[in-house]
Amino acid sequence: MPPPHSDRIRLHEHTFRPFLGEEEIQARVAVLGQELRDRLANGAPSFVVMLKGAFVFAADLVRASGLDGEVCFVRTSSYVGTESEGKVKLLLPPEEELVRAKDVVLIEDIVDSGLTMQAFVPVLEALGPRSITLVTLLHKPDAQRVPVRIDLVGFTIPTKFVVGYGLDYDGLGRQLPAIYQLAEDY
Repeated sequence: MPPPHSDRIRLHEHTFRPFLGEEEIQARVAVLGQELRDRLANGAPSFVVMLKGAFVFAADLVRASGLDGEVCFVRTSSYVGTESEGKVKLLLPPEEELVRAKDVVLIEDIVDSGLTMQAFVPVLEALGPRSITLVTLLHKPDAQRVPVRIDLVGFTIPTKFVVGYGLDYDGLGRQLPAIYQLAEDY
């Protein structure tokens, strides 16, 4: 077993190593904010934030965009531990009045299997938005099982499990300002 590394963290029974640093994340969020501002310069969008994982990313992205729009939160569930169950449950639906006839920016922390977006985007479309722009901080294309149209991607990453910057492992790690990846060499 290698000696412990001071930059690693332990959450429950797993060890995680640094993957994306705070400055790297903030620089990319600034670029995504500018891209949103360019796309939606003529209006005030509604920001639909996927809880719980996307709340940190959403706060930074909304500020970086400089766009003045309302924010609503939705919540789905598909993960248990480090694995997706493959079933998506809608726990907190979107507010119809914030979506109907609006340009919607759907903010997600991570698109991996694509099942959450495959299940949720039709729910959003049924409310009659003018447009939907899907922005995800992280995308795992090698884990994607169903097609999903993603408009803006922060980082494309491998299929390893990650925590931090809003993403958690069974409730832990959301407060971390950087993103950590599951270490396989512990």
